[in-house]
Amino acid sequence: MTSRSISGPSAEAAAAARETGRAGGVSAALFEQEEAIRAGSSFLVGAAIGTGMAAQSAIRGGADFLIALSAGRMRNMGEPSIAAMLPMRESNEFVMSFACAEILPRASVPVYFGASCFDPRLDLDRLLSRVADAGFRGVANFPSAVLIDGEFRAFIEAEDVGFGRELDLLRKARERGLATLAYIHTREEAVAAAQCGVDLINIDLGWNMGGVLGAASGVRIEEAALSVAAIARLVQTTSPRTRCVVEGGPIVSPRQLEELCMVAQVDGYVGGSTIDRVPSESAIEVVTAAFKAIGSLRQRIDGMERRIDRRSFPRCLWGHSPAIEDARALFGKLVTTDHPVLVLGEDGTGRREVARAIHAFSARKGRDVITVNCADPPGERLALDLLGCMAGAHPSVGRTRMGWLELARGSSLILDHVEDMSVAVQRALMQAVEAGQYWRVGGETPLPLDVRIIAIARRPLRDLPPEAMDPRFAEWLGRFSILMPPLRDRADDLPALIDETLGLIEARAGGARKSLEPTAFRALAAYHWPRNLRELHATLERAALACSGDVIGPQHLPPLEAARRPDAPVLAPSGSEKEWILDALKHNRFRRGRTADYLGMSRKTLYNKMRAHGLLKPGGRRSASAGVKDAP
Repeated sequence: MTSRSISGPSAEAAAAARETGRAGGVSAALFEQEEAIRAGSSFLVGAAIGTGMAAQSAIRGGADFLIALSAGRMRNMGEPSIAAMLPMRESNEFVMSFACAEILPRASVPVYFGASCFDPRLDLDRLLSRVADAGFRGVANFPSAVLIDGEFRAFIEAEDVGFGRELDLLRKARERGLATLAYIHTREEAVAAAQCGVDLINIDLGWNMGGVLGAASGVRIEEAALSVAAIARLVQTTSPRTRCVVEGGPIVSPRQLEELCMVAQVDGYVGGSTIDRVPSESAIEVVTAAFKAIGSLRQRIDGMERRIDRRSFPRCLWGHSPAIEDARALFGKLVTTDHPVLVLGEDGTGRREVARAIHAFSARKGRDVITVNCADPPGERLALDLLGCMAGAHPSVGRTRMGWLELARGSSLILDHVEDMSVAVQRALMQAVEAGQYWRVGGETPLPLDVRIIAIARRPLRDLPPEAMDPRFAEWLGRFSILMPPLRDRADDLPALIDETLGLIEARAGGARKSLEPTAFRALAAYHWPRNLRELHATLERAALACSGDVIGPQHLPPLEAARRPDAPVLAPSGSEKEWILDALKHNRFRRGRTADYLGMSRKTLYNKMRAHGLLKPGGRRSASAGVKDAP
């Protein structure tokens, strides 16, 4: 959504509240955060929690605001969030007690008070005075009537203690200069809240799925995205200054939020169970099991135990992401054969390490592997180097020379940059493979071919045009291809890779093992790693050198956001320019600033190209057919 400004009565009330707050010792930074939430364009993350520990952890993780909710406290008592809808406690007193004792004293971001309006005896003005005096910076309507339906919902609305009263509370809060967040569930509720001029509308998708206490739901993420998109459009039409966030339902992981944001334009996300209950359930269970079964604990990934003998694989194949598991499985099968292998991937993904490991774990490991760079010598010289040459058969050869095929007999021959090999050499090598023998240049006696070919390339050989790649050679060599995924597609493996890299640095330097602060890990996780594993190792090595203590912080890391791929392409390497741009957008998670840096062009040039190819509608909106999110 576009940037919005504060206007009308709420702006005046906010200005008055600012002066009052400063007199009471509220920091200017906190007011700036409040105005950024109300009027900014950055993606917001709110944490709906119930303990001081959850508040501190969420703030360290980058939360923009907190919501003190009775449901958050219920979750930490071992009850599901829905227990907050039951008359188990006087909700407002419950929230006031734990929030004032645990959350407000530790919060460096705005805290919203989750207020219940079900009690007909409740004096809204008195409650708001207590909320403001306690130091809360905003109010949210929770527990809310929007989470009730059927006859009971009709009854509480008829008794004037339903959603209408909640809107009265938010309206009064706004007049006092407090920030306002409205929980809504339907389009009608969204329009009513927007007409009241609330700052944030939280599109609630229902109680969260996932974990031990998660609620069952038949709503798929695709259906939720379409519903959220429709509500967000209505809100923007009704009140352009109001920002929309989303919470609950099928959104249990960041990946599912990303899928929703590909369809629906929202300004942020509020996490409740997904921030405190679901991670805590998993973490406590795993750690307890580790202490219980010390010495036999195996790494748990997605609730399943897997064991990997890491001595059987190179480090670049460690991890549990689907792409790397596929590569590792194929590696394990090919090392026991003598088939030719093609290792594909971007620079820095570990292609050469995999190629050398294939030889090291094969039956030919008794002899040294030989590596030939096919990009360095011209085609004619490469043919002489591979096949060998008899004395006088070529002007540059004064005496008989053995070729790499002969020197590598009984071993493996790694052909690096094989896509740069000339077609003539490809055909000569293919002829030798098919015949099982070859001749030195100018020679008359055939030599047996006893070499395993392992090749390295940046992309599939079949994608090259016939004038650059012989089809038979491409088919033969590409029959068994190991694709090394880029690091940006291996987000799940990043913690393990960082840990193993720090261990390797420790072993090499002989110093103490260093660890990462959570903020430093967040910086590494947010980076797109254009030079892949090679850049990760260099970054951590530099950070370890800069850190004099045992913990690496963000101040020890190089400026990752400013780093740009030095060989970023300025022309589309293959296919149409539209496909090239769309692929770069996907690789950079549709963040246009990073995509522009990745492609080596200005952001304005990227916008113009996206608009020219129909990836943007006039006015900067995304094209639904292209599926490109209008991300910052």
